[in-house]
Amino acid sequence: MASGLTCIGHFWTMLSLIATALIIGSVLSPEWLIGQVVVENRHMPAYFGIYKRCNYPIFDKQARKVLLIAECGIYESFAAMPSLYWQLSAVASFAGAALSLMLVFLLLPSMCLRDVITHGTAPIVGFFQIVAAILLSIAGVLYPFGWDNRQVRDACGEKADRFNPGGCQIGKALVSMCVGAALLVICCLLSLCGGKRRKRRGSEMVRQDEVIRGYEQPMSSTKA
Repeated sequence: MASGLTCIGHFWTMLSLIATALIIGSVLSPEWLIGQVVVENRHMPAYFGIYKRCNYPIFDKQARKVLLIAECGIYESFAAMPSLYWQLSAVASFAGAALSLMLVFLLLPSMCLRDVITHGTAPIVGFFQIVAAILLSIAGVLYPFGWDNRQVRDACGEKADRFNPGGCQIGKALVSMCVGAALLVICCLLSLCGGKRRKRRGSEMVRQDEVIRGYEQPMSSTKA
């Protein structure tokens, strides 16, 4: 089956798919920052993601005491996120992940179809992959700026601050997103050799020759 991609282009597509899977998995995962919450000598690991958290304390008004909830939940609203930097990081990460996913949906059919990606359009796809990588890098840089919020300090200790996780550790989801962004940069370089040059078909060449002859005949009759 005809394809518009070179051998490098097929590798580019598969690497783009792997990068996108890592990015989407990291955005959906709550394991960006891992700490521990303690309530009444009960210890429980706490997980912070880009828009959700797992295992958190709440105040029960009826019992009039703090309880530990052993489940994952998303923030009630965008404004409920504990840090402005986390809000900006969420916007950048979702935008980068969505863009990377759309580009993969464009690349996959090109493995079987001729004119989806060509030598001329492949670098354009690579350019947008760089844009996605920049957005994800911005998200990764902004996220540690929010480590000075109250929720993080409850789980990581009072020493937690911007770019200082205190008693917490960096989760695998944040690392995965950084790896995915780095792979997108490599994908951009591969895109320069990813598309095949479009060859003119025989019928197109014949039609072009007929047009040239038709143009030359009136010119010759005029000279005569």
